[in-house]
Amino acid sequence: MPPKKSNTAKKSCGGSARKLLAPAGSPPVPAGSKSSTPSLEPEDARIPEEHSIWCLICLDGAEGDVVLFECNACPRVMCSKCIEVPKAHVDAVQHPDVKFLCLSCHSLRTVKEPAPYFGFYHNVLPEEGGTPLLPGFLQLNGKYELASNSILAATPLAIVHFSLGGKDAISTPVPLLSHYLDKYYPSGGFLYVEISFDIVSYTKIDKYTRDQVETVAKLVRHLGSTGRVFAFLSNHSEEDSGWLFAGKEGQGDGEYVAMQVQHVLSTVLKPYARILKSAHFVFLVCGSVVAHETPYTQLKESVLQFNFASAIIFPAARFQPLVTTNFLVAMAELVAIEQLNIRTVFPTLLSMSGGLGQHTSVILMTPVNIDGCCKLELTTFARAHTQTSPWGIPIPAQCPQCGSTKSWAERVAVTVSDENHDAHASHQVSVCQYIYTCKYTNCGSTQKLPCYKFSVTKPPGSIINSARTKNCAWFKSPSTHFVSQSLPDSTQGKRKNETAPPGTAKKARR
Repeated sequence: MPPKKSNTAKKSCGGSARKLLAPAGSPPVPAGSKSSTPSLEPEDARIPEEHSIWCLICLDGAEGDVVLFECNACPRVMCSKCIEVPKAHVDAVQHPDVKFLCLSCHSLRTVKEPAPYFGFYHNVLPEEGGTPLLPGFLQLNGKYELASNSILAATPLAIVHFSLGGKDAISTPVPLLSHYLDKYYPSGGFLYVEISFDIVSYTKIDKYTRDQVETVAKLVRHLGSTGRVFAFLSNHSEEDSGWLFAGKEGQGDGEYVAMQVQHVLSTVLKPYARILKSAHFVFLVCGSVVAHETPYTQLKESVLQFNFASAIIFPAARFQPLVTTNFLVAMAELVAIEQLNIRTVFPTLLSMSGGLGQHTSVILMTPVNIDGCCKLELTTFARAHTQTSPWGIPIPAQCPQCGSTKSWAERVAVTVSDENHDAHASHQVSVCQYIYTCKYTNCGSTQKLPCYKFSVTKPPGSIINSARTKNCAWFKSPSTHFVSQSLPDSTQGKRKNETAPPGTAKKARR
C-alpha cells in the first residue's frame, strides 16, 4: 500500500523554508526622522519586596488561626503549626520589636558550628547582638523537606512565551507550566504572557514593535524591582542553514520564511530587553541551530547581549518540545519557586528527566566573569546508557555490515590503572574504551568477512553520580567558554565539521 499523505500539523521544531537575508518592504524610518512609534520604556511601578506566603517546613499557607512568622533576614516564612511557641509567649513573639530568624537562615549561619534554634530575638537579630526571647530553644514540628537556601516564591514571577505566529502552532509544555506555577500565587504575583511574532517585512516588524508597548508596560508594573522572569522561544529552524523561522510571506497562508538567528532574536526580543535582563531563557527550537557554526555563534552572542541569567537549548535534529515537560516542571519547582542556582541543581533536573535524555542532549549556558571579561560558560549533558550510548555517544541502531538490529553482544571493557599516591591503597581502575561485536551468526558471511566489530573511546568528561540509575546516567562534557565576537552577515550557516572554501572560514571567524 502506498504511503498515505497526512495533514497532521508538524510536531518537531525543524523544517525547510525559503531563506531571506533582510525583511521585505521598505527600510525603517532613518534615524533622526520623526516617528510615531511610542516609547517601549514605561516608568517602573516599584513595589517592595514581599515575603513568601508558603511555610518553608510544611509548604502550606495560613488559614484560620494559623499565623505566618516572617523572617527579618530573608523573604521566607514559617507557620505556627510547624514551630511550637509556648502558650505563655504567643502574644510576646508577635510584638513589633521582636525579630524572627527562620530555620533556613539559622541553618546557613550555623553550618560549621551547630547551635540551638531560638527563632525569636529581642529588638535585633543574633549577629547584631540580639538575645533570645524564649526561655528555651524553639521546638520544631514536622521535617524540613527543602534545601537550606530554598526561598519558596517570595517575589513576583512572570513567564514570557515567544512563539512563531500562524495557525501551525508548535506544541509545547509552556502553557502547562504556567498553570502549575500559578498555584503558588493564589493572591497574585504570577503573570503569564504569550507573544506571537511574524517579522518577515518592515511593515510587520513595525506592527510587532508597536503591539508590544502595552505588554511591556504590564510586565514592568507586575515585576517591579524584585520580580523574576522565565522566558521561552518556540520556533522552527531551517534544517539546511540553522536559520530561525521569521513568519510567513504575505498576509494570508503564505510560505514560511527563515532569517538569520541574530536578526530574529534581536527583532523579537529587543522590546523586552529590559524585562529579559537576568532572565532564564529556554530555546525550544531544533538542533540545526547548534549544528551550524554561524547561527550557533549568533545565538550565543544574543545570550550575552541580552544578559540572560542562563540559557538552555536542546541539540536534537528533530526536537520535540513536549519531551521536556518533566525537565521544565522540575526547573520551575527548583529554580523558579525555590530560587536555587541553576548550575547547582542541574544534575537534579536531569535525574528527573530520563525520557528527555533518550531524545536529546542538553546545553546549559551561563555568563561568567573571568579576568574582568564576561564570557559564556557552556556545558553539554548527554544521556549515558550501559549498552546503547556509553558516555553519551550513541552506538549504531543496526549492524552496518549485516543490517541486524539490537545485535551487539555484551560490551568488552578496556581498562587502565590509575596509580594512587597512597602506597597502601588499592589501584583505581577506570574504563577507557568499550568494544562491541555483532552477535548475528552469519554477519559478514556474504562478504567473507569476520563479524563486525567497533569500539567507543571515552571522551573527556565525567558521569554525574547524582543523576545515575541502574542502567543509565548523564554524562557531563567539560565546560567551554565563549567570548563575544563580531560576526559578518552570511547567506547560510556553515556546518561545524564542514570544510569551507578558502577565505570563507576566515571571514566567518573574523
